[in-house]
Amino acid sequence: MNSASQLKNFHCISEEELFAKLNLSDARGLSQDEAARRLQIFGPNELAEEEKVPWWKFLLRQFKSPMVYVLALAACISIIMGERLDAGAILVVILINAVIGFLTEYRAEQALQALKSMIVRQVKVIRDGEIGLLPSQELVPGDVVLLEAGDVVPADGRLIEAFSLAVDESTLTGESVPVDKTTDTLPKDTLLPDRINCLYTGTAVVRGNGKMLVCATGLHTELGRISTMLQKVEKREIPLEARLAKFTKFLIKLVLAIIFLIVAIGVLEGNELLAMFQIGIALAVAAIPEGLPFVATMTLALGVHRMAKLNALVRNLASVETLGSTSVICTDKTGTITLNKMTVRESLIASDKARELLFRVAVLCNNASINHENQIGDPMEVALLKWAYDNGFDPNEIRREYPRLKEDPFDSSVMRMATYHDNGIAVKGAPERLLQDCSFIYENDALKPLSSTLRDKWKDDVERLAKMGMRTLAFAFGHSLDELAFLGVVGIMDPPREEVKEAVASCRDAGIHVIMVTGDHVTTAVAIAKEVGIMDDHGLEALDGRQISEMDEEEIARRAREVAVIARVFPEHKSKIVKGLQKAGEVVAMTGDGVNDAVALKQADVGIAMGIQGTEVSKEAADIILEDDRFATIVNAVAEGRRIFDNIRKAVIYLLCCNLSEVLVVFGGILLKLPALLLPLQILWINLVTDVIPALALSLDPPEADTMKRLPKRKDEDILTRAHQIKIGFFGSVMFLGVLGITLYSLKYLGFSSLKATEISFHSLVLTQLFFVFSVRESSILRNPADLLKNPYLFLGVLASMLLQVAITYIPIFQRVLKIVPLSAGEWGIVLIGALIPTFVLQIYKLIKGV
Repeated sequence: MNSASQLKNFHCISEEELFAKLNLSDARGLSQDEAARRLQIFGPNELAEEEKVPWWKFLLRQFKSPMVYVLALAACISIIMGERLDAGAILVVILINAVIGFLTEYRAEQALQALKSMIVRQVKVIRDGEIGLLPSQELVPGDVVLLEAGDVVPADGRLIEAFSLAVDESTLTGESVPVDKTTDTLPKDTLLPDRINCLYTGTAVVRGNGKMLVCATGLHTELGRISTMLQKVEKREIPLEARLAKFTKFLIKLVLAIIFLIVAIGVLEGNELLAMFQIGIALAVAAIPEGLPFVATMTLALGVHRMAKLNALVRNLASVETLGSTSVICTDKTGTITLNKMTVRESLIASDKARELLFRVAVLCNNASINHENQIGDPMEVALLKWAYDNGFDPNEIRREYPRLKEDPFDSSVMRMATYHDNGIAVKGAPERLLQDCSFIYENDALKPLSSTLRDKWKDDVERLAKMGMRTLAFAFGHSLDELAFLGVVGIMDPPREEVKEAVASCRDAGIHVIMVTGDHVTTAVAIAKEVGIMDDHGLEALDGRQISEMDEEEIARRAREVAVIARVFPEHKSKIVKGLQKAGEVVAMTGDGVNDAVALKQADVGIAMGIQGTEVSKEAADIILEDDRFATIVNAVAEGRRIFDNIRKAVIYLLCCNLSEVLVVFGGILLKLPALLLPLQILWINLVTDVIPALALSLDPPEADTMKRLPKRKDEDILTRAHQIKIGFFGSVMFLGVLGITLYSLKYLGFSSLKATEISFHSLVLTQLFFVFSVRESSILRNPADLLKNPYLFLGVLASMLLQVAITYIPIFQRVLKIVPLSAGEWGIVLIGALIPTFVLQIYKLIKGV
C-alpha cells in the first residue's frame, strides 16, 4: 500500500482492486505485525487536538477595539494634564466594559473535542482471521471491521458484506431517513450522500449488519477533513465591530478638528499657543462619549437575555446585532423547516375492502414500536404505526391477534420486506417492485387480476406522489409470495412546521432572502420549499450539489438571489455557498445541526445551531443555539437583532448630541469671552453618569412599527449616516443655544456671579440632555403623547437622573469636586425653563416634519 496517502474515492473501485490497493489477499484481515507497521506510518485513528485558548486571551480580546484605544488615549492625556480623577473614571469605564464582554463571551473552543467524542472506543476487528476487540484509535487502512445495529462507525471504509444494513447519516449528510447500504461498485461521479456502498466515521448503524474494509482513518476521514476545514476558517469581521471601528475613525477626525479649531481661533485672538492647546485637548476629551462602549456592551448583553427568552442562546455577544443585519438565511430543512417526524401525508387505497387489510399489513410488516412518546425503530415504520393508530387501528392488538411466525428482512435486491402469519403473508416495499410482484388487486371490493393498464395507472399515481417530494411505500397481502394482492400506496413525508409559512412571509417583507440548503433529494426539498413559500413562481430555482461543485464563488455570488433551494450538498458545498453569498455583499445566517454543517456555521456571519437535534460539533461552531429548533425562532431573533441595532443607534445619536452640546457650550463661552460655562469634572460627570442612565434605558425601547417591514442594512452602512450626522449637528446646536441663552440671562439680567452662572449652565445642560432623550425617537411626543411612557424604563431612568442631579447639590464631596451649592426654588425654575425650551423647539420641529 502507498504509505504517502490513504485511499480516496473508494466508492468507485471494484472489490478486487480495493483488496489489491490495500495489499490484502482476502477478508481474513491484516496480521498484527502489518497492522503495527501501518499504525506507525498512518498514525492513530484520531483527530488532532486544537490548541485551547486560555482565559486571559479572551480577556485581552476585549481591549482590542478602536474605541478602547481612543478612551485610553483620553485617559493618558488627562493624566498628563493633571486631571487624575478624569483619567481614573475613564479607566474604570474601560475595565467594566471589558469584564462584561469577557463574562458574556468566555467559552472554551471545543469543536474538535466534540468531534473526537464521536469516535467510538472499542470495535470488532478481524486480524489474522480471528475476531477481536480493538480500541478505535488503533484502526488502520486495510482492517476489516464488523458492524451491527447500534454500532457507531469508527472509520471510513467500503462495505464488503451487507445484510439489510441501514445507516443514519444525518450528522454527516443532513438526510433525515436512514440509508440502505449495498456492496455494489458505484460510478466515480457519485456524490457523497449517494455513496451507498461506503460507511463514514461518526454515523450510526440502525438496522442489519455487515463487514467494512477500512480505507481511511484519522484526519483522512470525512470527519477528519471537516475538522481540518474548521481550523482553516478565518475569523470573520462582525458587522457591528466594523461599524464601531468606522465610527471611531469619524470620532478621531472630529476630535482633531476640534483641537485644530480651538488652537487656531485662540492664537488668532492673541492667546498663548500652549494655553489654547490645553483647552483644545480638554474639549477633545469632552467630545468623546466615554459611556458609549459600556452602553453598547450592556445593550447587547440585555439583548442576549431577551433572546434567551425567545429560545435563542447567544454564544457571541456581537452576533446579536449581526443577526439583525442578516440579508440571507441559509436554513436546513429537517427539524427546522420541518418537524423531523416522518408522517403519512397521502394514502391511495385500492378499495374499501382493501383498507382494513392495508392497515393490518402496515402494522404487521413492521419492526418499529410506539408507546406514548417513546418511539423505537425506522422513522418510516414509526410513521406507519402512528398512521394506523390515528385511524383507529391499535398496533398492539393487531400484533397479538396475528402473531409473526417468521420474517424476510428488507433486501435491497428484491426491494421488499415480508412477514409470515397464520392467515397469510404481509408484504411492503418499493411500489414499482410490488406492482411487478403482485398478481391481483382488490377493486370494487372484489379480488381481480392486476392488469397492465391498472399497473400503469398506479405507476402514474406513485410518480405524482414522488413529485410532491414524498417517499412511497406499497403494501400487499397473500397466501404466498406468488399470489400477492396489491392493497395500495402511501406517501410519507416530514411535514413542515405550521408557523414556518408565516415566518418565511415575514422574511420576504423584511427583504431577507431564504435559501433551503439540505442533504435531502431535490424533489423533496422543492416540494417543502413550495409548500412554505420559500420557492414560488417568481423565477427562483433549485440547484443540487453537483451543480454547486461546478460553480465558483463568483458565479454563486451572481446568482445569489435567484436560488431558493440547494439540495444533496456536503460540507465543501455549504462553505462555498456561504463564501459566495458573502462575496455578493450579503450578511449570511446559516443554520445547521450536523457535523457537515460545522464549517459553514463557523464561516457564516451568524452561525445558528439546533439545540435539540444538533450535534455538539455544530453547537460549538455556532454563534447562536436555538433551543426549540424552529425557523420561526430565527425570524423572531432577527427582529430582536434589528431592535437592538436601532437602539444602539439611538444611544449613539443621543450621546453625541449631548457631547456636541457640551463642546459648543465651552467653545461658545470662549468665543464670547464669558466665564467658564462648564468645568472639566462637570463634563465628566455628565458623560459618565447622567447621560449613561438614559442611554442605557434606550436599549429597552420596544421595536419600531416598521422593524420587519424594511430592507436589511447594507453591509457597509455606518452607524451614523450623513442624515444622522446632520441631525446630530442640528440637535446639539439647539441644546447649546438654549443653555447659552439661559446662562447669559443669568449673568446679564439676574446679575449672578460667574460661579453661580456656571452652576446654572451645568444643571441646565444636564436637564436639557435628559429631556432631549425623548426627541431621539422618530415620532413627536406632541403628536403621540403615549410615546412618553412606551418605555417605562426610560421614563424612570430620566426621573432617577434628575433626582440624582438635585441630590448631589446637597452632598459635600460633590459640592467640592463639581463646584456646586444647593439652588433655591426660583433658581431651579430658571434651570427648568432653560432645559424645556430646546426640547419644545425640537418637538415642534418633529411635528412640522410630520413624524
